[in-house]
Amino acid sequence: MKKGCFLALAVMSLVLPPGDAVWAEDSTFEYPCYLLDAYDADDSCWTGMDAQGRYKGPVRVVPQRWLIGPPPSEKSGVTLPPDHWVEIQFRGPIVDGPGDDIVLIEVGPVREQARVFITDGFGREYLLGMAMSGSVGAGVDPTEIGFDISGIALPYVPRAVRILGIDNGGGAPGFDVANVRARVSNDCGDIACNPIPVDAAKNMPADAILSWSPGQFAEKHAVYLGTDVTDLSEFLPPQDTNSFDPCGLDLSTTYYWRIDEVNDQNVRPGEVWSFTTIDHFVVDDFEQYNSSTDPNPNWISDTWKNFGVYLSTDHAHKCGKKSMAIPLLDYQTAEYSDETVRTFIPPQDWTAAGAKVLELFFSDLTDNSAALIYIALNDGNTEAIVPYPGDANDVTKETWHPWRIELQKLQDIDLSNIESIAIGFYADPNNPSGDGSGTVYFDDITLYSSRCFEDNRPPADLNGDCIVNLPDLEEIAYSWLKTGHNSYTVAAPNVPVAWYKFDGNADDSIGSAHGALHGNPIYASGMNGLAISFDGYNDSVELTGAGSLFSGISMGITIAFWQYGADSPHHTDTLCCSNYDYDLEDPAIAINLGCWRQPGKYNWDCGRPWSFDGRLSGYHRYKSEWSGRWNHWAFTKDVRTGKMQIFLNGMLYDSRTGANSPISGITSFEIGSGWYGGYDGLIDDFRIYNYALSQPEIAHVATNGTGIFDLPLMIPADFNGDNQVNFTDFALLADNWLENGFWP
Repeated sequence: MKKGCFLALAVMSLVLPPGDAVWAEDSTFEYPCYLLDAYDADDSCWTGMDAQGRYKGPVRVVPQRWLIGPPPSEKSGVTLPPDHWVEIQFRGPIVDGPGDDIVLIEVGPVREQARVFITDGFGREYLLGMAMSGSVGAGVDPTEIGFDISGIALPYVPRAVRILGIDNGGGAPGFDVANVRARVSNDCGDIACNPIPVDAAKNMPADAILSWSPGQFAEKHAVYLGTDVTDLSEFLPPQDTNSFDPCGLDLSTTYYWRIDEVNDQNVRPGEVWSFTTIDHFVVDDFEQYNSSTDPNPNWISDTWKNFGVYLSTDHAHKCGKKSMAIPLLDYQTAEYSDETVRTFIPPQDWTAAGAKVLELFFSDLTDNSAALIYIALNDGNTEAIVPYPGDANDVTKETWHPWRIELQKLQDIDLSNIESIAIGFYADPNNPSGDGSGTVYFDDITLYSSRCFEDNRPPADLNGDCIVNLPDLEEIAYSWLKTGHNSYTVAAPNVPVAWYKFDGNADDSIGSAHGALHGNPIYASGMNGLAISFDGYNDSVELTGAGSLFSGISMGITIAFWQYGADSPHHTDTLCCSNYDYDLEDPAIAINLGCWRQPGKYNWDCGRPWSFDGRLSGYHRYKSEWSGRWNHWAFTKDVRTGKMQIFLNGMLYDSRTGANSPISGITSFEIGSGWYGGYDGLIDDFRIYNYALSQPEIAHVATNGTGIFDLPLMIPADFNGDNQVNFTDFALLADNWLENGFWP
């Protein structure tokens, strides 16, 4: 990494112009600066509206470019179909002020809906409410939707907004987000704050510029930057500006940085922040080129020199929108003649960022003749020609073929001074006619650092980081001697106040709080007889007489059931929930499993009024805890002791204290749907008790009194699948110790 250079940038580019700013003490309305997450439930490509508001096609969009900073236009947008979400982070804390503190613009007034959460950017969230587009207007007319965060007690500093698409509205693809702004605090106190990149940011470009908000008494700023958090040295002496260009960062590297604020009296050390750079550098993805009809034409033929080369907008790699098309015309067996060349001015340094591989993709859409490809790199003195090592018939197939070239093997060329890159064809030696036909498409020419391909991972790599080391040993130690067959002490509990066996109906087997079906839930084979199956969207069971049922539950509760979640892209499962009203009232009881990114998050909410003091929440260690097998869950709360507990398959899973809020105000209750969204999967033997059961009582409930759980283990450390973790599994880890699958 080279020494950096300060920039004369005193104002963040993401702050709105002064005329549009809304001030509440020391705060401004700003666009987000970082895309924290973008979940595509279809595993396809993001679509939306382009800068002209066009959406038919569909139009492919890039959430990072559309939603971070000012949008391409007031008509552009990113579409969020059901189960899709984006989480966008701001450079500083979101604060309360006069009026709305978060403002969304949705385009297309057809009453599309989304749920909006305010988060800390590190996994903790609060559901603010529902966002709904308008119904007046047409096309891409906007709807402004605001949220006021006054009166919300959060145990964290809110810095991000998560938007979850939940329906298609009036037949449209989904909720169309044009832009989001939030009221962001500029009050740093005495030390620097509001870093860009945000703390713990991932996939930052190697040419990232660092910036921050200065402390109130700072006259100069000393920058500390390095890759060792325990040994940060001063990178440059104190300077005047609050922006800094490191002038080249390495790929796939975590950096730590700190700003010390300096004045004549003292030096105030700042917090240590971090960010991780992306693993690649784009040489050319062809997205920047356009046609002659564009107001600012940028023809591909002005950059890639060859008669006949053109920009394709119909065939691109992955979720790109454009590729380079090269006709197969005439080539010679002994000459490299059918060639297109791009010259770099100034020359590119392919060694500066630690790149190790040149990668590109090619494909075909027509009946091509067979041909072989080559790449030629030129440093001004030497040309290195690399023939494609694969089959000449690869150019005749529609599949996108990856071609990866190890740079270390190009020993005769100066990779720090690449003046040009050329792509050309030569005839298949088995058919050296010199005449070609068809078109070959090229896309995503990229420089990469070492990468972890799934096929290269060592068998004992438990955490997916491509190397077998201490974290994998810790995982096997955590799972040591676990088995799928377990036996526990049991004690008979009191009679439940409600019991839903779901053996072909939703009747209460104990009382009269029978269930009323909504949607179209069906019955399927369960853990004990039949179980009820929900689709995650419209299905639920409403408990009739819930007010009467829960009137006798105030100081303690247990909700227990068997559950088998579906392996689907739907990840906002509420398994049961009491009455709530978005924007007005939060539920007194709600249970979530497998929420958000897999293996997912669990929430046990219990108490009124709703608060984080009445929430027991965390992350699943394994997806098998809620999906792919039957699991028995029990959720308890004792108001007198303030203890909340969760039990999984007879064992204590999580607990907390200080949860003394009463259980009250419950007038309705549903199973299979609720606050965050519907549940997709099976539920069996659903019971409600009016006190907090003990572990032996829960084991009795789950096993019909036997105390024996016989379940598939389904955890990564069981390498040989024998339903136990023991020395056989440890032997494989030892055999793989310190192996890594990085290439090259």
